[in-house]
Amino acid sequence: MGFLHYQSRSTGRRAPYVAVLLLAWLAVAGLAGAQSVSIRRYAHDQGLVGLAGTCLLQTRATLLWVCTESGLYRYNGRIFKQMELGGLRNEPINAMSQAADGQLWVAGFKALFVGDEHGLRKLAPDEAPHLQEGMLLASPAWGTVLANGATLERLSPRSNGRWQSEPLLDTATRARLPELSKVLSLSVEGDTLWAGCARKLCAIDAQRQVQVYGPEQGVPEDRWSSVLRDREGGLWARGAGTLIYRAPGAARFAVRPAPLLDGSTIGRQAPLVMDRQGRVLVRRNDGLLRWEGDHWRSFGIANGLPPGSSDAIVVDRDGDLWMTVDGEGLVRWAGYEWIESWDASQGMPAAPTWAIARDAHDALVVGNEHGIGRQAHPHERFVPALPEAGIQIVGLARGADGSLWTLSSAGQLRRQWPDGRSAEIGKLPRIGRRLHIDRQGRLWVLSVGGLFVVEHPEQGGTLQAVSELPAISYTDIQHTADGTLWVSSANGLFRLQGKQWSKVPVRVNGGAADPWISKFHLSDDGEVWLAFYRPGLWHGMLLDGRLDLQAVSDEAMRDVGVYLLRGDSVGRIWVGHARGVEVYNGERWAHLSQSQGLLWDDVSEAAFAEDPDGSVWIGTSRGISHLHDPGRLFEQRLPSVRIDSVSRGGVPVQRGQLLGWSDKPLHIELSSMEVYDDPSRLSVRYRLLGLHEEWIQGNELSIDQPPLPSGHFRLQVQLFDRYRRTVSPVVDLPFAIAPLWWRSPPAIALYVLIGGGLLIGLWRWRHRHLVARERMLAELVAERTYQLEREKRDLESARAALALKASHDALTGLLNRSGILEAMAEELLACASADQPLAVVLIDLDHFKQINDEHGHLIGDAVLARVGARLTACLRDSDKVGRYGGEELLVLLPGMQRQSQHRLRAIHEAIGVAPYEVGAAYPLQVTCSIGVSWFRPGDTAATLLARADEALYRAKRHGRNRIEPEEPDVSAA
Repeated sequence: MGFLHYQSRSTGRRAPYVAVLLLAWLAVAGLAGAQSVSIRRYAHDQGLVGLAGTCLLQTRATLLWVCTESGLYRYNGRIFKQMELGGLRNEPINAMSQAADGQLWVAGFKALFVGDEHGLRKLAPDEAPHLQEGMLLASPAWGTVLANGATLERLSPRSNGRWQSEPLLDTATRARLPELSKVLSLSVEGDTLWAGCARKLCAIDAQRQVQVYGPEQGVPEDRWSSVLRDREGGLWARGAGTLIYRAPGAARFAVRPAPLLDGSTIGRQAPLVMDRQGRVLVRRNDGLLRWEGDHWRSFGIANGLPPGSSDAIVVDRDGDLWMTVDGEGLVRWAGYEWIESWDASQGMPAAPTWAIARDAHDALVVGNEHGIGRQAHPHERFVPALPEAGIQIVGLARGADGSLWTLSSAGQLRRQWPDGRSAEIGKLPRIGRRLHIDRQGRLWVLSVGGLFVVEHPEQGGTLQAVSELPAISYTDIQHTADGTLWVSSANGLFRLQGKQWSKVPVRVNGGAADPWISKFHLSDDGEVWLAFYRPGLWHGMLLDGRLDLQAVSDEAMRDVGVYLLRGDSVGRIWVGHARGVEVYNGERWAHLSQSQGLLWDDVSEAAFAEDPDGSVWIGTSRGISHLHDPGRLFEQRLPSVRIDSVSRGGVPVQRGQLLGWSDKPLHIELSSMEVYDDPSRLSVRYRLLGLHEEWIQGNELSIDQPPLPSGHFRLQVQLFDRYRRTVSPVVDLPFAIAPLWWRSPPAIALYVLIGGGLLIGLWRWRHRHLVARERMLAELVAERTYQLEREKRDLESARAALALKASHDALTGLLNRSGILEAMAEELLACASADQPLAVVLIDLDHFKQINDEHGHLIGDAVLARVGARLTACLRDSDKVGRYGGEELLVLLPGMQRQSQHRLRAIHEAIGVAPYEVGAAYPLQVTCSIGVSWFRPGDTAATLLARADEALYRAKRHGRNRIEPEEPDVSAA
């Protein structure tokens, strides 16, 4: 529970006691501020093994660094990663600072480290000798200062990336100011370095001029731990038990009393910090103090802050507050700047919260599961109110006269007048659902057994059932600017215009809609948002009295059951469900959940209210949250992503580096400057240009890429914030991987030379082979001729052989041109006499000349012989085939109809499917083009061949390796 502490302006020795009594009276009187903060905890599960934090630091490239007694941790936006410090882990860290040039300095146990986000190295003894334990660091604009034992030292760069330490102040100054031999703290404000020196304050400027502040300057003796300048230029300083302030232009400090701030704690004190609204924050042992301009506001255990001491506190760039908690790790106050919440710990009746309204005195009133709670003033505790209203308050509404109307789930309708009088107005026969007062002042009551109305509530009207509508369950109600009242129910959507009720036709995706409507919202321009009793949200326009809806395509809305559906005064649409709230601003959606400061993700049904200042109240199953600035959900800032490191086998990969090939995978580490501790919020996609163009999706900031082949690559990474539906700019890192030696360019050139030599040798061998074969054939012909001359007694058989040669092709064994033409003439006579069909097929081997040119005519002859053999094998006895000329073949298919295309395909496949093993260097693939014509009455051999030839050449023109039938007979048609 928090409380307010106002500055006492009285003088004299009794002033502190008066202030203490005033504080006690305020707390007892219940005027203390109250709020339940949304705390996110970070410990082992988030990678933070060291739970005793000593310092926190934000840098330009990292959202948060955490110093602990067992190591240094870097937050990558999702989890904490322990940093190696010069190969060391679990090093106790006492201080950390970032210099103006971006260098990071870390003080460990008698060790000092320097580097950046990619790694830090340990300074050698000759760079920083005689290091003591408990060192402190600070980095004003003019350099980094180390408090090392009794000496202030400045760290300066030397050549070759090395450093040196030297005394910050000269010997005379150190002798004149012995306080500087005991430095307890270092703080930086502008160009001034502030030190808690002994029990005083010392300020050192860029010229090494020192000014000491003691009791003469209003600084009492204390262990001063930090100094802070606020936005107005005032200077604050914190001691172990004292807080002092120097106004702008003033010469002296003055003590500013702070409640429950004492010097009983031994050890480090958390520094003073300032939030983004300029309010000073002071961490105390049991909570947090915040200066509100004229008073302190306190937050403690009762508000949800964890107990325990804290050594460090910081406000991040989103305005959230981070604190170390000794022994527990780290906590973040989510939504610190713009979301306040209340639950049962602040006096509210036990949740869920079902209704929210303001009464005649502008106090906030909530209807909860266990009754009504009332908050008279902002930041105060809730107190129970209107006990006679009962429990399970599902409806609250304020009338024009200031009366507060309440509805319980049991159906009890009551009226509370501004003067405190209360009365029951009616009792519903069944369970109550909602209350609504329209622009005519009528009070509408929704129940599971009908719709009811009080026509003149201010004049004492009675509760009446709406007889024009069926006695069914009613779920939601709204009126629009034109005075129309809209009501959803178990049987669809109804509207009241004037005094006439009508049902609104509702269609979904062009078809009939479910009758049960759960929630809806209508804008004055006719835009409609609607939810049924099933997952999803639907959107459409009201046109000509009909409602046509389409499912909202947003991924987050596909599988959620809608509990809350409301619009605010600026046109935003609020959709509550079990995993938080989705908000639409007319252009894009945004998500709100516990990780951003919402009290609880499970949103209550219809618990929504908007104040005149545009802030919004949302009820949950744990309590209520107040969003002071809902527009923050749609900040234009894009998410960020950074490639922290790419390594292979533990060796970093630099930008543009050429790597040797390896079978080890790449390990990629990413980080973001945003907080993505909710696993469902973050989506990462990456691709490796040069390997693949497609994006690979993931949900982690660590990526393991399998081993890569040789080549030039560009790693591209992009981050998608599912809550804000925004995408980061693409970041990339180019690199290359060299091939193995046997894939290198010199090796490939050698392979080309060897291959060329082999081809030349193969050609020469082939040429000799062909010459030898030609000689062999010549010898065979000579021998055959000699035999024919000598074997005259075999004249008859020789004549028969000559007759056969006259009608058949010697190479292929097929009919020759004259033989096939004679066979064609016979078939034409048969067709003319018996009226039977005849197909004439002309076949031409594709690119046959190329075979002769590349492999020789003998190979070509062998191919022709094989083609003849294949054709003979696939034809019927009645079919005829002959060599028509060169590589052209003529096939006669008597009895084949035009529809019998499978015969032609069989011929085509017989020739071209299987390659030809004919003694070439490799099997030859031969295709053919086929032209077909069919016998027509009056046809001659010339006309049939002409049409087949025309079809053949058409097949060649169309790309070869195909079957082309003759053109249809136009005259016959």
